[in-house]
Order: sequence, then C-alpha cells, then structure tokens
Amino acid sequence: MKSFVSASFLLLFEQVVRDANPDLALDVWSDHGVEWERARHNLTGPIYSYALEVFTANHDGKDSWKLIVAKEQWWGGRERDVIKMQQWARPLQGKRASIMAWFAARMRELDK
Repeated sequence: MKSFVSASFLLLFEQVVRDANPDLALDVWSDHGVEWERARHNLTGPIYSYALEVFTANHDGKDSWKLIVAKEQWWGGRERDVIKMQQWARPLQGKRASIMAWFAARMRELDK
C-alpha cells in the first residue's frame, strides 16, 4: 500500500469492510477499535443513475485518526452500463502512518 488512492489500499479497504460488515447490512459498526459509518446517496433517472457511498472510520486512543472513503458510480443508457466509477480516500485527522499501520495489521489478520 503506497497511498490512499492506490488500488491495493482500496482493495484492502473493501476486504476490511466486508469482513466486518458482510453484505453491508449495517450503517454503523465497530471493528478492531475503529468506529465505522456508511451513508449511501443515490438517484435513478430516465437516462442515468448514480450512487455515492461514503464511509467514515474513526479510531480513538493514543494514535487517533479519522478517514473518509468515497465510492461513486454512474450508470447510463438503456442497459444501464457503468459509465464512470471513482474511489478515493483521505485522512480527516491524525497521521497517515497510523492509519496505514492499522490497515496493514488488518491485512495480516485477513491473510491468516
């Protein structure tokens, strides 16, 4: 994982979320000392549709941090083909190294 926008980080993010919240059944949950929230915004129209999913992660304690991850997807046309997908993540508070260390530890646990 080199950065918050790298494919490896975003794939790990997906694994961490799916491990703690299968099927995204919860909008608020806890996992390994992190409080998570998920909000979904969407619109369906006659020509296009879009969905924006926003995840926030809050880790309190000695090395506290907050992270936001946004996933945007657009569909269009008769077949509702995906016309655009974009994901990004940014720290809102705390040190980048602390956030990456938490995700690296979760990656090791998931790999077992």
